[in-house]
Amino acid sequence: MSATPDNRDQPSQWSSELFRDEATGGAGNIDRGLIGHVPIIAMLLITQGLLELGFGCCGLAFLAFAYWGPPKELTEFRPLAVMWACVSVPAIITGMVRIVAGVFNLRYKRRVLGITALGLGLLTMITCYCAPTGVALAVYGLIVYVNEPVVLAFQMGDAGRPISEIRNAYLTRA
Repeated sequence: MSATPDNRDQPSQWSSELFRDEATGGAGNIDRGLIGHVPIIAMLLITQGLLELGFGCCGLAFLAFAYWGPPKELTEFRPLAVMWACVSVPAIITGMVRIVAGVFNLRYKRRVLGITALGLGLLTMITCYCAPTGVALAVYGLIVYVNEPVVLAFQMGDAGRPISEIRNAYLTRA
């Protein structure tokens, strides 16, 4: 049976197929795309967030030690401690956002929060400590998060579908 020109020019409709029609017998009907990379990015977001929190806490601890420690030995380090604390505050905020986004993204929820966490992570380049991994994670994460099957998976997750149903809705690669 050949397709008529009218059927070939029509874009595919996702509205009825988005949440895996039960009439298909449970077979996946959406291309898998980069869906398998989402848990990896979520774990990397959590790991990077923990590292940034550790960096930020060390900076604030150094500030506290420089001002409340032995005054003779640490007086000359106070300007450095203030500078490090100023750099540490964005790292702490970004680290917390990354951890929260990673936890939600493990469940295929709040894709925009994940993208925001990747973008905010570029602010921590001022630390130089987080720059290489932050840039690499942002590039990798943005490539995955703009992939169409990943966008659809997050729509399913935000609609309340369980992770197993989201993963089963995609075609398996042979």
